[in-house]
Amino acid sequence: MISSLYYIAVLLGTAIFCISTVLLLQKPFFKLAVSATKQLDVLFNSDLGESEKDRLILRNLSQLLKYLFLSLFGMMGTVALGIVPVLIYSAQFPDEAIDTSSLWFYLCMVAGSFVLFFFKKKSDYSYWSKLLHYLILDHYQLGRYLYKREISKYLREETVVDKPFVLVTGLARAGTTALTNLLYDPSFFHSIRYSNVPFLMAPRSWKKLYHPKNNETKERAHGDAVAVGEQSVEALEEYFFKVFLNDEFIQDHHLEKHELSPTLLSHYLKYQELFREQNDTLYLAKNNNLLLRFESFTALKANIRAVFIFRNPIDHAQSLLRQHQNFCDQQTEDPFVLQYMNWMGHHEFGQNHKAIKLNKEHFCSERDPSTIDYWLCLWIDYHRYFLQIEDKTKVILVHYDDLLKSPDALKRSISNQLDISFHESALEPFNPRRNKDKPEVVVDSKLKLSALEIYEQLVSDKLTIDNA
Repeated sequence: MISSLYYIAVLLGTAIFCISTVLLLQKPFFKLAVSATKQLDVLFNSDLGESEKDRLILRNLSQLLKYLFLSLFGMMGTVALGIVPVLIYSAQFPDEAIDTSSLWFYLCMVAGSFVLFFFKKKSDYSYWSKLLHYLILDHYQLGRYLYKREISKYLREETVVDKPFVLVTGLARAGTTALTNLLYDPSFFHSIRYSNVPFLMAPRSWKKLYHPKNNETKERAHGDAVAVGEQSVEALEEYFFKVFLNDEFIQDHHLEKHELSPTLLSHYLKYQELFREQNDTLYLAKNNNLLLRFESFTALKANIRAVFIFRNPIDHAQSLLRQHQNFCDQQTEDPFVLQYMNWMGHHEFGQNHKAIKLNKEHFCSERDPSTIDYWLCLWIDYHRYFLQIEDKTKVILVHYDDLLKSPDALKRSISNQLDISFHESALEPFNPRRNKDKPEVVVDSKLKLSALEIYEQLVSDKLTIDNA
């Protein structure tokens, strides 16, 4: 009869194996996979000369071999540690039989593996999800390759489709998400959704592999009562511009205004087509960085309609400051949040905040982002530039208060501008969370006066809504 001490040794050995796997193998295997993908990224880079490509391949190869050996040694170490309790038992009881096939043996192994539940998940993303994100999103040449493959496979025609497209934009925290959700209707629009991540450059191929059936939603990380899920539309198209412009517009402390080439516009219009599910729908996206390239769209005569939303400057600045503090804390607690926002081009707030530089002199640069004056200054810079744009024929200017108080009427008025007959609905006014006990905010008097002057001009130019 086999002693119960043997099964305790099996349970303990399994627990040690699981713990050592987590501690010894996760990091080197992660680095190994990323290093291998980096080699592919170099091979796909047609902009590199042969000598430079060979140099990078050799340099990456040393990293690849390093993490390969670390993974192999780690694997052998986990196995060795896992069998130590059984070896100790066998040394103490050499005449006892070793069981490797009974029900008790397997039950002890399963019980030992429960130790993995004690490793608390520090992120909304699992280990494998993070790895997939790093492999796909962190390598732009791979992204270009996937895009070209997607185009050749699914878009047979080489001509650029000159269909109108709609971009919802504004300074972050202006209500762009709520406005996008208000307008989005799959009967009229197609767009990029959370379910397309991380294969943003190959959405149709990814859709064949990934079929999220669970449409549950949860409050997003902003803590603003906005619920999101796999099928939610979100600001994800900026990754396309990052890939094709190779982050050239992203500087150390700000985002640069830039011009689009006709070739890039052609690629962008084809990119929109990859998300189409019905023949007669139009592309709708949310992109808070549109002003960085809006004038290029108009100069190239792109068939764009921009729905631009603004809100009261003091309330807006307060909201930006709160989210800046919120995401600074989140990114400290979970660095993957910071990495994800960098990939998506979300520099609106947080540790990776970069102001949108629309004028030659960025007069907010000397201010402290931990103060409301900085964010009010940012509001002024952004909206002053918007008012100076000469050609606004493609712009629909929307007031945040109209979105809150009369969403149905606003939707109807926008539909008239877009010449789209949205389905009739009976939407309740939005009720965003507000801190009723918050003290009166104190801001620089000159900034406040300047902001209110711009705000009054925006209000006078906004879309008149039909409340009938």
